[in-house]
Amino acid sequence: MEALTEQQNLLACGLAAARLAEALPMLQSAAQSPTYRLADHVRACRVDDQVILLDLERSKYLGIGHARQAGLERAIIDWPAPAGTSQIPPPSADLNSYLKPLLDQGLLTDRGTARPQEATLPVPSESINAALTKQTRPQSLDLLTLAWAAWRARIWMRRSSLADIACRVRRLRPRPLAASETLTVDAMHSAVSSYMGLRPFLFTSHDECLRDSLTMVRFLARKRLYPTWVIGVRIRPFAAHSWVQAGHLVLNDVHENVRRYTPILIV
Repeated sequence: MEALTEQQNLLACGLAAARLAEALPMLQSAAQSPTYRLADHVRACRVDDQVILLDLERSKYLGIGHARQAGLERAIIDWPAPAGTSQIPPPSADLNSYLKPLLDQGLLTDRGTARPQEATLPVPSESINAALTKQTRPQSLDLLTLAWAAWRARIWMRRSSLADIACRVRRLRPRPLAASETLTVDAMHSAVSSYMGLRPFLFTSHDECLRDSLTMVRFLARKRLYPTWVIGVRIRPFAAHSWVQAGHLVLNDVHENVRRYTPILIV
């Protein structure tokens, strides 16, 4: 009986060890699962080997190089993943030293659930020819509409953060859109033609991409047209750029130019 009991004990220990071995990968996976996510006012994108964060509340950008990304994609739920076959850096032994600055700046939250899926943007493949659009005669009230839109855009830029501006742009768009308010190519070309023809009377778009984009968004909203407002970034050297896009059509820039930027904010 004692020998039998000893065999049973050994068998039980073996089963327990086998079960532990099966559960160990699950336990390790749970221990390594992300515990943070980007705060609601933070947007992120990957540009080559860097991750760029945009703090909408402070209207500031933060670049994180490849070497400092070690383990962040494992600790942050919605961290931008490397594209294609890019290698993920191995976890850092001092991961907390990378997480702490992001937590201290309020860029991360410990709420474990991911945010709703961000809007997607078609790859820009066409742009409106400004030289052709200026040939169309603006409507009589368009100058007043443009002046009002430019004034409101200037107020936004002076008094509001990018987070507030993004909320205001979203509120311009009715929910849901009526059939008569969908983006049509003819209506968009006509409205952009009027905008381009009148804009030089109020301001120039040179080095004023944000003002120009916000003014255009407000101007088009008065005509019940609701394109997408975009901010994109590039590196080496770092630069941020804003434009307005309707589907694959760029409205206030050349599509070859905006394709050099990676969208980080899509509204």
